[in-house]
Amino acid sequence: MESTLVIVLAETRAYEYTYDLLRSNLLDVYGADLCLCVADNAREDTNNPFYRDAKYIWTYDEPEDWGDAFDRAQRAEGHSDDWRQLLSIKDQWLGGVRGEGAHPGSAGILLFFRWFLKRSLLEHGVLDHYDRFVVTRSDFVHPVPQIPLAVLDPDFIWVPDGEDYGGITDRHVVASRRDILDVLSVTDDVIADPAALHDAMQAQHAPRWNLERYLAFSYKRLGLAGRVRRYPYVMYSVRSPDGHTRWAKGTFSGQHGYCIKYQTEYRGARIAQWIIGTTEDWSRGVLLMLRALIAADRRISRRSQSSRFWKVCWPLWDPWVLRGLALGTAAFARCRRIVVRATPRQTPIAS
Repeated sequence: MESTLVIVLAETRAYEYTYDLLRSNLLDVYGADLCLCVADNAREDTNNPFYRDAKYIWTYDEPEDWGDAFDRAQRAEGHSDDWRQLLSIKDQWLGGVRGEGAHPGSAGILLFFRWFLKRSLLEHGVLDHYDRFVVTRSDFVHPVPQIPLAVLDPDFIWVPDGEDYGGITDRHVVASRRDILDVLSVTDDVIADPAALHDAMQAQHAPRWNLERYLAFSYKRLGLAGRVRRYPYVMYSVRSPDGHTRWAKGTFSGQHGYCIKYQTEYRGARIAQWIIGTTEDWSRGVLLMLRALIAADRRISRRSQSSRFWKVCWPLWDPWVLRGLALGTAAFARCRRIVVRATPRQTPIAS
């Protein structure tokens, strides 16, 4: 089994709802160590199970203005160019930085933590101890076992298929030792060469920038775009009813007792639960079919909001046709497993 480090970025929120499943369906599936690369602030409960089980804990004192953190990062890297000129590139990819032209949200904080994580991996000599790195968030519920790494070719960078908002989702990524530093280098030009970055982003003529668009743009500049691959989005973000958030508050679920932040994530996870029961249910074929099924559900969900045809068909698609397709995929996975187990292995004949 490949040695794996799972890294929770920025904060450990919603742990009371998420940790047990993260342990059983992610850490245990990968036999992974846990690392926290998070802010040190009054909201962090350092007695929670993330801190208890983490092998590495790297913290950064949370400033009032995350722009101060970028300033310190610049000094640490030996640069001094005016990176705040990037605030003129709208709309929300530098959220968390105060000042004239400030953006909403928290995307700038997540960019800073990518720089801090990259620096921490190098400073603490951790990079050479692991074959794979999973950068994720603490508020994901993992209702099914994550896809085994044996199915995810290490020559590629793997991200869930969804929540892209015009780019590439920032919420979860799986990368090999070869790629992890490059994946985390998306913040480098903010610190080292903001003028060139400003001009390059302006040249894109994008009406608005979010973190997802910025990641896709940066991966292309770093030569990574052609090596990004997708796998099914099978987890979903949650929030305690009184939990802190800078963006989506979600919808309270009486069934679960927490707020589900994004219904599209939740629907994908529900489909996955109909198909995946154990890690043995995963295969390359199941990956492709489940990814296609979740993507189709996302498209039809959107169309049902505006298309008269899909408004009429929605009661059939959800749940009857959708469930039938999911159960058919599950049956395929189980039949395939039975066939594989029943197929005798060929023993080489001794010469």
